[in-house]
Amino acid sequence: MASANVGFRSPDREQLREVLQSGGTTDIDVRQMLTIQHENIEFFPIPTRPLSVILDDPKLHAAFRTDTELSHSGRLTVQTSTDDMLGVGGFKTAHPGFLTLLSAPEIPLGSRPRQKVAVKRPFYKKYPPGSSTNPINFSIGRYTISDELPKLFREANVLYWARSLLTFAYEYIDHCVANSSDTPPFHIPRLRFVEAGLALSHDHTQPGHKSKSLTMPRAGYLVEELITDDFIKYIHNMDCNPMLDPYEVGYEIAEFLACTQHIQFAKTGGLAFISDYQGGLEILSDPQVLTHPYVISF
Repeated sequence: MASANVGFRSPDREQLREVLQSGGTTDIDVRQMLTIQHENIEFFPIPTRPLSVILDDPKLHAAFRTDTELSHSGRLTVQTSTDDMLGVGGFKTAHPGFLTLLSAPEIPLGSRPRQKVAVKRPFYKKYPPGSSTNPINFSIGRYTISDELPKLFREANVLYWARSLLTFAYEYIDHCVANSSDTPPFHIPRLRFVEAGLALSHDHTQPGHKSKSLTMPRAGYLVEELITDDFIKYIHNMDCNPMLDPYEVGYEIAEFLACTQHIQFAKTGGLAFISDYQGGLEILSDPQVLTHPYVISF
């Protein structure tokens, strides 16, 4: 029985030379390697609770808080280089990162290994000694953990209440549509705020270990699912009018979000509504919640 022919060909010498030239070098990007930060974390998801649930349960009549019984141990990888930043605002930086949780949470965020996320952290502007406060000539300064944590909790709490208020607006819209004999003559966008949570890094915490009496964290992060759309500013926190012109992409969404502000304001008796609407075409981020002075007058 004749043996089967085995195909063989000699490589092109010039092509092989080029491959050996590029593959044989060890020109490693050391800067990139040194700016990748790995953290062992406890992750506290920010829940979405309907306003009616919050009002009916006295235990929920409070700000967002961390509960170690509901936390998840895991690993957070952050690309800390300023060259890789997703963005920098007036108070927070946003860096690309990867989130891996050892126990799958009920929310999509962290449900798969090395999930791409946006890692946000408060900062202050550091100016060179003796220089003027040039809006461009500054470096990123980080707060001590005792100053950083209150800022992170404030951001998490705003997102917690914004999700509730947006859900509240949709509940009213769905109620009106369900009780109307006519269908709306326009499309109703379906948006939501990012899935997010607080990640606290503890030096002694190892992946898989969950302590009910954690020591003071070393660092904190607000971790959000990554918005892959173009980032759009729909409504500013100083103006209730859409920031977009009618011919721009997202104008109809901005108009709808202005409508949700009216619903929130009217149905809460003027006590609260969401401002600073921004994000992608389906997912929103970085809101503000405006409240009436009456809310804090007692």
